[in-house]
Amino acid sequence: MIGFLFVDKAKGDTSFNGVSVLRKLFDTRRIGFVGTLDPLATGLMIYAVGEATKLISYLDKADKVYEATVRFGGVSSTYDAAGTIEVNAGSPEPTRRQIEKLLEDNFTGEIDQIPPIFSAIKVKGKPAYAYARKGKNIVLKSRKTTIFEIEILTYAWPLLRLRIHCSSGTYIRSIAHDLGKMLGCGGYVEELRRTKIGHYSVKNAVTMESLNPGNVLKFLLRPEEFFDDYAQIELNKGEFETLRNGHSLYKEVGDLKGPILTMFEGRCVGVVRAERGILKFEKQLVQQ
Repeated sequence: MIGFLFVDKAKGDTSFNGVSVLRKLFDTRRIGFVGTLDPLATGLMIYAVGEATKLISYLDKADKVYEATVRFGGVSSTYDAAGTIEVNAGSPEPTRRQIEKLLEDNFTGEIDQIPPIFSAIKVKGKPAYAYARKGKNIVLKSRKTTIFEIEILTYAWPLLRLRIHCSSGTYIRSIAHDLGKMLGCGGYVEELRRTKIGHYSVKNAVTMESLNPGNVLKFLLRPEEFFDDYAQIELNKGEFETLRNGHSLYKEVGDLKGPILTMFEGRCVGVVRAERGILKFEKQLVQQ
């Protein structure tokens, strides 16, 4: 069993709860996923099943699109509605133009961002949230991230709805917190939904509740269906055996370098890289 599954995560669920459910449905422990979502967040999760877990690394750097609702007039210990909220009574009500200007000047292109202390970023081998939950003060280093586009969908004090297209590793909670701080009113994420990972959309996802042992396989995309934008090559039996045994292979593939999906007898058997026509497995899939 091998493939990818699009799931529309419900609010309150965790990314790892999904792993537990799918392990039972597919009767395998080999379940992985692309990009964690906080329990408060909803939207697109991509789960890999079986040997497809070897291919998750090709999605690690995929950009994301989110729709976020920011509530102004307070700050949160976690930068979202799940934390302890401190209300800023009588805080100023910024205009739409003020918000637009700050977004344009400070949250567009490559930016430096300090992640929330309630995050999974490792500090001395432990996630930052483990220290935060014990009330320990830790200082996280700023990180480079890229905001390709940030758009105001609606604004009516105290709620601001944004669509954010960003690079992998961007914390939307930090954007809300930092924006509120700059405006002098405070802000935190009240709702968050991920709508895209790379070119994959939540429109093609199913809810976890709708899945059962009788229908789950029909939603599973094989690697060649999932990576439909990758180049593909077909191997004959001799070529496949050469690569499978760990050897390199010369094959005319034009200007292709990789990653290239490799097919044998109608199924994907791995991903190769090409250097001057010399192919070698970068990821080999064991078919079941």
